[in-house]
Amino acid sequence: MRALMPLAALVALLTSLPLLGTVVTGSGWWVPAAVMMTAAAAASALYRLSGWSSLAVPFLQLLAAGAVATPLFAAHTGWLGLVPTGETVSALYLLLDQGIHDIDFSPPPVTASTGVMFIMALAFTVFTVAADFLAVTARCPGLVGAPVLAILAIPLTVNDAGVGAGAAVSAATGFLLLLAADMWLRGRQWGLRVPDGSGPSARLLNALRRAAVVTVSIAVAAAASLVVPLSIPFLGSGFLYLMAEEVGQGPTGPEVITTTDPMSSLERNVLSLSDEPVLTYSTDAEEPEYLRTHVLDEFDGVNWTMSPVDAEEERRVRGTLPLPTDWRSGTGGDTVSTRISLDPDTPPMDFLPVPYWPRTLEAPGEWYTAPETLAVFTTESGSTGLNYTVVSATDEPSAAELAATGPARSAPQRYLSLPEALDPRVAELAEDVTEGADSPHAQAIALQEFFKGDSFTYTLEPSPVPGGRDLLTHFLLEDRTGYCQHFAGAMAALARHLGIPARVATGFTPGERSEDGHWTVTRADAHAWPELYFEGVGWIRFEPTPSSPDAQGTATVPDYTSDDPPERDPAEETERPDPPETDTDQESAPSADESGGAAGDGSTASPSASSGRDIDRNSFSWAAGLVLSLLLPLGVPAMILLLLSLPALVRAMLRGSRTAALSSGPPTAAAHAAWRELCATSTDLGISWDPAESPRATAAHLTAAAEPPAPARDALMRLALAEEAARYAPDPAPVHGAGADLRTACAALTAASSRWDRARALLLPRSLAPWRRMAPRPVPSPA
Repeated sequence: MRALMPLAALVALLTSLPLLGTVVTGSGWWVPAAVMMTAAAAASALYRLSGWSSLAVPFLQLLAAGAVATPLFAAHTGWLGLVPTGETVSALYLLLDQGIHDIDFSPPPVTASTGVMFIMALAFTVFTVAADFLAVTARCPGLVGAPVLAILAIPLTVNDAGVGAGAAVSAATGFLLLLAADMWLRGRQWGLRVPDGSGPSARLLNALRRAAVVTVSIAVAAAASLVVPLSIPFLGSGFLYLMAEEVGQGPTGPEVITTTDPMSSLERNVLSLSDEPVLTYSTDAEEPEYLRTHVLDEFDGVNWTMSPVDAEEERRVRGTLPLPTDWRSGTGGDTVSTRISLDPDTPPMDFLPVPYWPRTLEAPGEWYTAPETLAVFTTESGSTGLNYTVVSATDEPSAAELAATGPARSAPQRYLSLPEALDPRVAELAEDVTEGADSPHAQAIALQEFFKGDSFTYTLEPSPVPGGRDLLTHFLLEDRTGYCQHFAGAMAALARHLGIPARVATGFTPGERSEDGHWTVTRADAHAWPELYFEGVGWIRFEPTPSSPDAQGTATVPDYTSDDPPERDPAEETERPDPPETDTDQESAPSADESGGAAGDGSTASPSASSGRDIDRNSFSWAAGLVLSLLLPLGVPAMILLLLSLPALVRAMLRGSRTAALSSGPPTAAAHAAWRELCATSTDLGISWDPAESPRATAAHLTAAAEPPAPARDALMRLALAEEAARYAPDPAPVHGAGADLRTACAALTAASSRWDRARALLLPRSLAPWRRMAPRPVPSPA
């Protein structure tokens, strides 16, 4: 009975999870939350079986939820993937930081990154603890509607999509089931039902009648939750969302920024073959990265375009840029500083060329960032002759790390969308090219090598597309000539068909380095390349454009796009200094004097970009693989054994709590505990008794059924007399020897039972059934 209400409160919150389906995207985002909620509810249910004070319940619930958080979110830091360590705290803190950034800087629906799932799990765990206190400890289950309404308010205020009908019905059903469970328990607490002489059929009809009443009540309430918003205009028009949007935006609201077609601008620069400088820069990096301006994420079968970006105040760049929405476990690398100067003769730019991924930006004027792409833009007319400093992370993964990644589950589904009218031959080509590739990384390499092979030709004068043909099909299957934007767009489209999230980035290659150490980027260095998403790593670039004297001469192929690691100079390996034993923010962050001319400009690396809390992703993948390899063969049998032994463990806990009450509790509590344990033992052994009888009659019945020896008969009678005195005597005498009498009586009952009954009493104790009553509970006397 005591375990029912915690489980009912759990069901009420689990059925509320679908309410957030419109504000979180991705599969399985609810699983960690459900696991942590179940752990918290199980802790409450098991502890309450002991009958001890409920003061410790919230602490036990948080402890149980924290215990499962380690294998769920930080298995690579825990001992055997289960026991938390000091590194676990750092890892969970990083996840919390990631989730906050993802929620703050991403429009709904938010991608279900690991950080977002961690925040969801934490929030629902707190809701579970609160609901358990309200429904079980305070016995006010109706107040559990407050957490449910709080969950409901999230989609109603942050997303104009509102809440689906199925989610509303699910939440209402769960809440009504909680109320029904509470009413049933309150009815049971009135005591045993007086037999009315009706047979089993009458009792069955009464049970069906009550179930029908509950079902109809739930159906009516669920229907009302759907009909009422439609009948009240302001509830059906997104009133709450509009009100929240108005409060959050202030009087001006966000400004949606549109820009010229990035592909058109790229095409003009590429076809110009001009060595006219666009910008110059100095950098700490020996091999600078591409300078990215636009990210194109929408494909209609012909053109790649960029989604509009919002210039909301919270997205304004104030030194530190937000973490990428796909950020997982720290930067895993150093940072470099790049000082960029736009040429005064260059047309004004509303999108700044910056290396990916930027951590801090110091630039005059008002600049904003798109959270999913980290593109930096302005709402003003654009700038020319601008000088600015970018500190970027050099977080380049290894080929082995990418090869170990699995299917991308966290990226938004729109990065996989393709037009329905796409030529089916394009899909066949993608599958033929990647035949035999056993991972997303291997598929991406196969696509890149396909475009860089002899079957494609780089030219600035591709043949025109015949009438009635689409550009992608003509380029892939017929002509196979073009320049960077053709190769980048085609590889991104094929990757999407293979289930790899992809987009197209435009900007500039690193350019040429002059004798004074500065780099010069010209219009001819304008370039387009695909970016592919890998689970746990994020967005990384590929280079499918073929190498030739006519192509962009400064384009480079990343090392991680090859199965063979790059050759290293042995002398360089031996001369490389050992890493420091400790990693502090001051040691890992570049100073102003070391950042390539950034002194005095206020540029500093983000603490999260160079913090000692960073976790190396290679160790994460290795540790996670080791833990899984150990847990898979051992975890399933261990889980089965745990489930099979769970009834015996619960029964042992109950027996221990009652035995402890014999010596530590008052006389009445000791007598009640001994009698309830005696009745539970007889029930487990299959010895029937009538709870409506008096304790003395019950003792006589057990004596007749088991025929115990004389010492056991005397022990049974003493326990019965002590229970009667505890129930009816105004001042019962202390109970002496109740523990010995209980052991003697239980041993006699066990000896009189068959081997099968003893085994079943151990593995499947009947007394744990919720419909069993071991003995009538004493009614406290009025104060």
